[in-house]
Amino acid sequence: MKKFFIHINIFFFLLTFSAVEIFAGNPVIETQNQKKEIQIFSDIERTFSSGNISLISEYFPSQIYLSLSSGVNGFYSSNQAFYILQDFFQLNQPIAFKYTQRSESESGFATGIFTFENKNKKGTAQVFISVEYSGAKWKISLITIK
Repeated sequence: MKKFFIHINIFFFLLTFSAVEIFAGNPVIETQNQKKEIQIFSDIERTFSSGNISLISEYFPSQIYLSLSSGVNGFYSSNQAFYILQDFFQLNQPIAFKYTQRSESESGFATGIFTFENKNKKGTAQVFISVEYSGAKWKISLITIK
């Protein structure tokens, strides 16, 4: 009888421990995803502050939607998007970028104010960026600069 109670106690302990693992999720994976998410938003901010497209080009999917104040509007390959944005930042030299809003979820977005200089005149533009987590990677699906 004593063995029976020991086995029952072990069973309930394992059942409880398993339930905690299932419902609590895996904090290591969540923390890694959060770090990657923070990294993508950090890289976006650094890109819009410096004009260095290489910082975010790894986040471009095979097709990305661009809508820029320069008249560019549509879906482009990651390679085309790289050169389009590079040309945009050569014409609009970055001065600063500041987020106004960020949604950090699997289908997140960020908005911000991009300050730049074009032909010796300072200007600002509203930026909207949509990101999504798919295939264990963060991707930028849309960039709008107006």
